[in-house]
Amino acid sequence: MFRFATAFVANALIATTAVAAPAFSPSASTGWYAYARVFIPPASGPGPVMQDPAHPLISNDEFRATGKQPTFPMGDPTSPILQPWAADALRKVNARILAGKPAYSLHATCRPTGVPMFLLLPMTIPMYIVQGPREVLLILEDFGDVRHIYLTGRHSAGAKPSWYGDSIGHYEGDTLVVDTIGLNDKTYIDEFMTPHTGKLHVVERYHLTDGGKILEVNIHVEDPGAFTTPWNAIQRFRQYEEVTTKKSVASLALLATPDDGPLIEAICAENPNSLMGLSDLAVPQTTVPDF
Repeated sequence: MFRFATAFVANALIATTAVAAPAFSPSASTGWYAYARVFIPPASGPGPVMQDPAHPLISNDEFRATGKQPTFPMGDPTSPILQPWAADALRKVNARILAGKPAYSLHATCRPTGVPMFLLLPMTIPMYIVQGPREVLLILEDFGDVRHIYLTGRHSAGAKPSWYGDSIGHYEGDTLVVDTIGLNDKTYIDEFMTPHTGKLHVVERYHLTDGGKILEVNIHVEDPGAFTTPWNAIQRFRQYEEVTTKKSVASLALLATPDDGPLIEAICAENPNSLMGLSDLAVPQTTVPDF
């Protein structure tokens, strides 16, 4: 399976020679890890919801360094970009966390995470980019989530709202520009569980910096149903090779060796009841056959 995945990526990369495009995957083993699971605000102008200053985040890394109890992320409900109902939704999430109840992500219950939340996930296992002449794939090794970006100038006619919407893209010099609409309202913007509506429109601009060592994505978000204004954010990733050069790959349990991948199969847990006994976070299940 591992060798098949590597060959698939390599063959897709060969196809990119037909288009003048930046090589986001210079080798079949190139994956990308996010520096943080929080969007970076722009230098000026409206930006994303940030951590609630009244409740600072204590990460797992800080726990290991200080012994302090880790906490779940809590967004700032006073953010000026939020419509009143969206601010109230964040307050409810925060109240739940402060009451001692966990706030697990959609991925924890085997659900897709949507856009732009997809960009915050590759922290412990990577995201791969496969570039072809008609399509670009963004693949999260975590549960095998895949975004399809079609290199065309027009969105699909009559597309129904979906978890990852309808994404079209084109290259502008060294930048891949991705335009996404048609998203359902079942996902969140970020790990704070900032909500959105079906009017969500996201434009992402992917480009390499620091000699190709860093992948930067500039994000523009519009949703008049949830936000008071359009806003911008940034996300940055480091390469898979950079993560492993200072440590033996064989000692990293979540990564395959270069000879075997490194794209591995990660399947969401098949739990027909719920996550850790929490009935309101039940894993999706099918009770009627498809045939």
